[in-house]
Amino acid sequence: MLERLFAEYSGRLRRYLLQKTRDPELSSDLVQETFARLARQQGLEAIENQSSYVFRTANNLLVDHVRQVARKRTEAVPSEVLEQVADEAPGTEEHALEELDLMRVRKTLLGLPPRTREIFYLCRIKGIAQHKVAERLGVSPSTVQKHLALVVAHVSKALGPRPNRK
Repeated sequence: MLERLFAEYSGRLRRYLLQKTRDPELSSDLVQETFARLARQQGLEAIENQSSYVFRTANNLLVDHVRQVARKRTEAVPSEVLEQVADEAPGTEEHALEELDLMRVRKTLLGLPPRTREIFYLCRIKGIAQHKVAERLGVSPSTVQKHLALVVAHVSKALGPRPNRK
């Protein structure tokens, strides 16, 4: 039974997870963990919609992974700071997807040329006007605009379409 499910769904599941994570290694790990969980599942034969069950299991593992990454980041924050943060309902699927988006943006920004990252940082993070950044770096304002357009294009591509993205 498990061999049949693996043969039937592993490729589609890997593509689905790769689309969500943009990380081939993580996608493969999640596929393996999905089928490891299914192997431990009692009564797998009795499940009517096995396709939905397989994909739901994988999606739950992805959400768990994103939560775990977020938790590790939170553990590095001093408890006094955490106490000042208003209590929200953590762990929703939307929150997990937003964390995944942030991971994609960080990875994309790190993959950009240093000059492009510097221009992005100065304009968008520090809030310095484009013409001032151009003067500061000794480039034309159109060069600054081109670098910022490159950032937007790469980040948009990395995030891809997702319904109801805020």
